[in-house]
Amino acid sequence: LNTEAAQATNNHLFISLHPLRPVLVSPGEASNPAKSMSAPSVSMSRVAAATSSQAASSSSRLQVRRTPRAAVRLAGSSAATASRRGLHARLAASASRRSAASFRCAADKDVRSITETMENPVAVGSAENPGDADVSVVLDTSRRPDGQKKTCIITGASSGLGLHTAKVLAKTGNYHVICCVRNAEKMHSVAAKLGIDPDCYTVKECNLMSLRSVRDFCDWIVESGTPLDCVLCNAAIYYPKRKDPSKVRVGFHMAGAAATGIEANRMAEEATETAEGYEEQMGVNHLAHFLMANLLLEPMKRYGESAGVTPRMIIVGSITHNPTELAGKIPPQANLGTFEGFRAGFQVKDGITMADGGKYDGPKAYKDSKACNMLTIFEMHRRYHKSHNIVFNTMYPGCIAETPLFRNHYPAFQRLFPAFMKYFTGGYVSVEEAGERLAAVCADNEYEEESGAYWSWLGGIRGAAGSSSPKNRTEKGLGGKFVNRVSKEVADEALAKEMWKLSCDLVGIKDDAEDLAASNRETAMSA
Repeated sequence: LNTEAAQATNNHLFISLHPLRPVLVSPGEASNPAKSMSAPSVSMSRVAAATSSQAASSSSRLQVRRTPRAAVRLAGSSAATASRRGLHARLAASASRRSAASFRCAADKDVRSITETMENPVAVGSAENPGDADVSVVLDTSRRPDGQKKTCIITGASSGLGLHTAKVLAKTGNYHVICCVRNAEKMHSVAAKLGIDPDCYTVKECNLMSLRSVRDFCDWIVESGTPLDCVLCNAAIYYPKRKDPSKVRVGFHMAGAAATGIEANRMAEEATETAEGYEEQMGVNHLAHFLMANLLLEPMKRYGESAGVTPRMIIVGSITHNPTELAGKIPPQANLGTFEGFRAGFQVKDGITMADGGKYDGPKAYKDSKACNMLTIFEMHRRYHKSHNIVFNTMYPGCIAETPLFRNHYPAFQRLFPAFMKYFTGGYVSVEEAGERLAAVCADNEYEEESGAYWSWLGGIRGAAGSSSPKNRTEKGLGGKFVNRVSKEVADEALAKEMWKLSCDLVGIKDDAEDLAASNRETAMSA
């Protein structure tokens, strides 16, 4: 335990050996374990052993807390400003705890997401229906200069978009895939069903609900000398039913919500949380990937220089981040404000569940997290593309109506939405085709030429619509790609810098903005 840091911030260290009986260790006791009556020894081996036994009996425990009804939306008025200041003052202690977030729960790797018990009966890319094993595109990929296969790390590789991206890359014969997943057994099962050669992939468990697990995964990547040709941050959580039931919602996403008496249509106000106490969608979709991308950034640079390749960092975006697009117009819309929630510590237990400090809303939390994903990749491009020779891109693969991501949605929505997209809007894209598009961004040589792009495609040429349009055909079998527009928020460079600084605080890493500025000044002077 880093007792020196704890003493400097005058924090207590909480070692959670039992969900209801945490062991409280003061800084003084931590430096002198003999003084502690409740914890005679705080050695990590003892903690690990105790944690293991407790985790075995409570592995299904969910960290769920009801959002206090007193939570208020912080608007841009003077009254809201005063409320915001009061909130910040009241939660100063919460903000200071962020530096010791890793001490909150010794069993944080064992925290489980509610998504693990949910299913979408019509999903393609699931354990029950993994999808088509064939690959219908011909990508222009290559091996390393030394003739060895390139390597791509994929989070969320055991289902949906991530699974079919892994399938395509593995079957090129030029890539080895590191599958970063929660359930190794599931990954092996679906890979076998899709005919993926076991020699073409490696499975490594990582729980994105825990920043400690993310750090352990990155440590393993670096210490094992794993090549870093591409890092794909793909995994995502979506909770469309967790929102204020008093609100009147307009949109197709409410299909089936009015069917009374059906438990699956029940809405919930509670915000689920990660091991560090952050709202789960923002914690998994954004913060875990933000930490992973930053921890692997310098190793990726060194690898690229030594191997003579240009690595790629890809974070999957979403059209729902943009209120000017149809999918983004549907309420609630993405709105990060000025990150009032991040500034105040972003702790669910304190009632702070949204980036903008507002009342908890599951669909908005997802859209906000995707906006943060895209802010992250564009800020990485601005900071590191030239100095690190890394390509940073995001993409939206199209509307995957049968995605396992909808496992937490209303049953009626799960069944009706694919037909709606196929036969009414024409925007339907299969999971298989979406995986081919994402694989192209990760590996095709033509996508190495541009960094800082938000890639999209003109249509699903093998879907219900677009097949008769010549502009949607390419010799590779993909729809024609184009650089899409982003929202006003995502285009805001000042907001991106603020997101970066606050996200660094939340995940416990240093913001290197000052170091980069000093380096740029030195470069300018020498030139």
